[in-house]
Amino acid sequence: MIARRFRTIAAAACLLTLAAFSMPRLGWAEQPDGPRFNIYTQGYEKADVDEGGSYSKTESGVSVGYKWFTLGYKRSSYSWSHSDSVNFSKKGEPWDEMNKLSLDASFDGYLNDTVSWFAGGTIISGFEDQVWDSFTFAPRGGLTFSPSYDLKLHLGAVGLISPVRPLVLPLVGAEWGNEQDFGLSAMVGFPGTRVQYRFNELLAARVAARWDRDIYRLSNDSSVAKKGYMEESGYTGGAYLDITPISDLKFTVGAELLFDRQLRLYDKGGDEFSKTDVDRSLGAVVRASYSF
Repeated sequence: MIARRFRTIAAAACLLTLAAFSMPRLGWAEQPDGPRFNIYTQGYEKADVDEGGSYSKTESGVSVGYKWFTLGYKRSSYSWSHSDSVNFSKKGEPWDEMNKLSLDASFDGYLNDTVSWFAGGTIISGFEDQVWDSFTFAPRGGLTFSPSYDLKLHLGAVGLISPVRPLVLPLVGAEWGNEQDFGLSAMVGFPGTRVQYRFNELLAARVAARWDRDIYRLSNDSSVAKKGYMEESGYTGGAYLDITPISDLKFTVGAELLFDRQLRLYDKGGDEFSKTDVDRSLGAVVRASYSF
């Protein structure tokens, strides 16, 4: 079983070539002022759904940005097994592909020498076929405290205003060191945590975990819920190698584990009619980013 899983990861890593975002990015995360470009792809092995059936998933996407704005696109492809056993689908496979478009705006500034602020928002459209009624808006804001050169404390919140299950979530983190400096650096918080060790200008290794949530508007003729919604949420943990062959160009390869996942289904009025757990799934990721 372990050997088969590692073969799955290796095969996915060889095939992956593109990328994108699930949650709005952490508000305090610094971005280059100039043009930037990111691509990634990631693939995950089959995982059982508690209400019957199983599925594997590949995700590919791209994002481009300049100064305060970032535009992203992601496509998620699902491959189902024993779809006739899936209780929430009336016939055939529940869905094949989902799409997500996002536009993010991010701003920051200083209040004094030790306190800065961050604010922004993301408009997200997640859909199977039709864009209409698919939008989520995620405003965010908060403060960063810098009691010393190496330590930063982040405190804020993000709202997820969506057609189903709107949420308000904390943006909290304690950040030590700088990712670009040699040696150890870390950021512990929610919705993302990372610990990194940079060996030299070329190579860094890190482990990370994050919480993700995607909401998609189902098609008008969906076998699950016509004009309804699907919500996929859970945690992703991973180990990665970051390779920077030249300044501003970075490649990332890594292995990830999806865990504590749930699928929630809603009718077109936004009322939940199904909630089910999805088993853990191993996967691989390849990313590339360049800033000018």
